[in-house]
Amino acid sequence: MPPAPDSPPKVMPNPFRALAAGACTPLPVSPHFGQAADHFWRQAEIDALTLAQASRRPLLVRGEAGCGKSQLARAAAAVLRSGEPEVEVIHPRFEAHDLLYLFDAVRRLSDAQLRGEDGRPALDLSQQRYLRRGALWRAFTRCAAGQPRPVLLIDEIDKADADLPNALLDVLGNRGFSVPVLEPAPEARVPEPAGGGPLILITTNEERELPAAFVRRCIVLNLNPPEQAAALQQWLMERLRAHRALASVDTEVMRVAVAQVLADREVAASEGLPKVGLAEAVDLLGALATLTVELTDATAQREAQLEWLQRLGRYMLVKHAGQDQARPAVQGDDSSGAGPQASSPRRERG
Repeated sequence: MPPAPDSPPKVMPNPFRALAAGACTPLPVSPHFGQAADHFWRQAEIDALTLAQASRRPLLVRGEAGCGKSQLARAAAAVLRSGEPEVEVIHPRFEAHDLLYLFDAVRRLSDAQLRGEDGRPALDLSQQRYLRRGALWRAFTRCAAGQPRPVLLIDEIDKADADLPNALLDVLGNRGFSVPVLEPAPEARVPEPAGGGPLILITTNEERELPAAFVRRCIVLNLNPPEQAAALQQWLMERLRAHRALASVDTEVMRVAVAQVLADREVAASEGLPKVGLAEAVDLLGALATLTVELTDATAQREAQLEWLQRLGRYMLVKHAGQDQARPAVQGDDSSGAGPQASSPRRERG
């Protein structure tokens, strides 16, 4: 990680300290994130971000798919008032330097063979025409321009090989990086801005073990939901109730949907399959809200939502080959106050 600077760095405001657990932050639609959302803050998230901001270390966010890891970056950017995060979604062919820049060698080769109307070569000898800045370089640029500290989201880093986290360590340790194609020009060195770099959030779905040296130099936040059923039910309900888009979903419908998520998670876990969770619950209930938006009577809306839930829930929550989508659905409380009745937790494999 970065060595101690010669002079104390400028102290950056730390607005995460003022957040309260249970508060909600609205997240508007943006070019990268196509849906509005609401982020429900819990104390662990607030404390981890407070530490990452103060220590200038990256925050590694662990957790199962769909538990809100990427959304945390959006929420952090909203608190910092720094606009949309810079985002790099990692894929298996991703190379470490892609986070820094991309060089269009094909365009350069084409320009080298062309001449302009004045007879001069079309080649840009400065090489700037053939460079596209990566997410980290763009974040550095925003910092250098004096903008509010941006958030850089490196999403699903476990899909890359060890070169990527090791390269990131090198960049942070050296407070910048080099662009060899620009040498010997001064622009070949891209330093971390004097006031500090971006707030970096890195997510992992745990598909591949990360280098120990990398993890050791990160702040680590585990966002996996609780394992115990009652705690998981409360965890899901808290987050679902925080979504303004789900305000028209009846509370009982929400409870039945959560009970169905728990039942389907149990089956998936027993068969060694990936589990559904918060993301699927939000999408399912959002669909129910859309399908019943024209109903003004609360009772009629509730009954319609329950009917749609029992008809459609299987297509959102039962996703793996070999699982029977005709499984019985969790039922409502039939006005007896007994609460949702769980369906049989096991299904026959096809």
